Amino acid sequence: MEKNDFLLYNEVVYRLHVCRSLEELKSALLAQVKLLIPYTYASIIDIRIHPETGEMVHRDPFCKPSQFVEAEQAWIKAVDQSYTLWLSHSVESMVVRDSELYEEENRRSRQTYQTIYGEYNVTDCVQMNIAFGGQSLSRLALYRTRSYGAFTDQEVFYLRALSNHINLAYARCMKNGEEVRPQSRSMEELAETYGLTRREAEILALTFEGLNNEELLEKLTISKNTLLKHLQNLYRKCGVSSRIDLLKLQKL
Repeated sequence: MEKNDFLLYNEVVYRLHVCRSLEELKSALLAQVKLLIPYTYASIIDIRIHPETGEMVHRDPFCKPSQFVEAEQAWIKAVDQSYTLWLSHSVESMVVRDSELYEEENRRSRQTYQTIYGEYNVTDCVQMNIAFGGQSLSRLALYRTRSYGAFTDQEVFYLRALSNHINLAYARCMKNGEEVRPQSRSMEELAETYGLTRREAEILALTFEGLNNEELLEKLTISKNTLLKHLQNLYRKCGVSSRIDLLKLQKL
């Protein structure tokens, strides 16, 4: 991440965490994300479970620009025909890009896609389910027309990097500003599950506390090569490829 983008990323994170209501957060989220990931249209659609039927319900689309609400209301009516409906059912937050799922012509040939988004000239979309505590809370979708081009790998990375902050801010606002913390797995459970050595478990615990590599070196008094070897083993044993994914292991 370039230095300017890193500073902007930190500003986006700050703006999200100071929100105290869902209305404020939705507006800030779409405004701030656009600074890192330019889009033509964007929406946030709430996901709820019907108290009587137990069915998943999509509702209350919040869109930028506001005229795009009509398109998302049409999507809600035809949600059972959506090829990304599975995203709403995921209990963990995920980010998917339409251009990775289907070739453009295959997407555009779908009647539902043409009916809903054809008049908006949408050519690509990146979507994220906002989830917390094992439940999907909402769907964030960013759309682009041909003039913008497809979403890049770097832009998808930015959204994934923001996902934990978005999820926590959203859950906190749903609780009317109360502090919300995910339940954590014990280090003993993690070490047993992934077959970690004592040193690997120690490094993982310190990583959960927010220590970076330089701080780990100072704390553990080991060489850089030794630390990198331990981290490589941690990634391999835990089946992850980044520090962000490693941190997610702490949550149930």
